[in-house]
Amino acid sequence: MDTSVKEGTKNPDASTIAELRKSVSAIGDELSAVVDRRSRALKEGTQAGANSLRRTIRRQPVVAIGVATLAGALLALLVVPRGSRGRAASRWDGWVPHVSRAELYEVADSLQRSVARAANAAPFASSFERLVDSLTKIEPKESLSEMIQKAGSWLQRMRSPTT
Repeated sequence: MDTSVKEGTKNPDASTIAELRKSVSAIGDELSAVVDRRSRALKEGTQAGANSLRRTIRRQPVVAIGVATLAGALLALLVVPRGSRGRAASRWDGWVPHVSRAELYEVADSLQRSVARAANAAPFASSFERLVDSLTKIEPKESLSEMIQKAGSWLQRMRSPTT
């Protein structure tokens, strides 16, 4: 028996292991808290970005569609194989349309011009607001009486014999 260990005390290895377990558990708890805080911050940031993007799309839907279409055209430019390398015939050749790179550039150029025109045009929302504003300024009595007079004159012309 080892004389350096006194009777009635715990095994030093067991206490060391218990302390190590406690410290590993504390480190794990701290790491979990840090990861949780960072994931919450990332989630809040992405939600704020998504909300901002939604507001922008709602304000200018034509521009958003143009940008999405342009991004799709650029993706197609990256995906379509380049050059006239000979390749083995595939069973998909009958289903997939043959699009040249020049045609894709033409589409991208056309989309870019359309987006530029849409960006310089008056937004749909402001045009709609002007329409609603002009409709609310109409005086019902005056316009209704004018409409009745106009309809009456048309009916009189239809009834009167033509000479």
